[in-house]
Amino acid sequence: MKEKISGVSYRPNPNITFQDLRYVKVKYYGYDGKIRSGQLLVNKSIAKDTVEIFQELYDMQYPIESIRLIDDYGADDTKSMEANNTSAFNYRIVEGTSHLSKHAYGRAIDINPRVNPFVKRNSITPENGKIYAQRDVKKCKGKYKYNMIHRNDRVYRIFRKHGFQWGGDWITYKDYQHFEKR
Repeated sequence: MKEKISGVSYRPNPNITFQDLRYVKVKYYGYDGKIRSGQLLVNKSIAKDTVEIFQELYDMQYPIESIRLIDDYGADDTKSMEANNTSAFNYRIVEGTSHLSKHAYGRAIDINPRVNPFVKRNSITPENGKIYAQRDVKKCKGKYKYNMIHRNDRVYRIFRKHGFQWGGDWITYKDYQHFEKR
């Protein structure tokens, strides 16, 4: 794992070491209804929570399109989001700022990012997730609108039970895919 992520999602830094990270394999239901195996890299402080959360998502048969390490996308967050890939660790700054993302510490997980896009004013990321910026299931025209995460739905409640905050609750912008734990 160290070899795979070195120079890609992980670079030498004073904030997090390889020893702070844990490799987690999870089972999930794909969009095709088939059982799949995925992998996440997370901070050791949330590894147990991550296993439990994804077991609960699996038990409820919540569909996830893909769960692959961001390294499979060259640590390119946009490419991973466009592929609707669920991911966690990526040593990077928050776009448009100079501070590190919670992903850089392995303390954030993005779930189905195309279906749960980042929305700030008229900017929607990933771009192929624009149809899902309309969060009202009755108005959304997206094929996977029933997989969108909403406040107080089962996915939200599972993450909150484990102490995570949701980016959909933020005021100045909405990051519907994003769950983080401090």
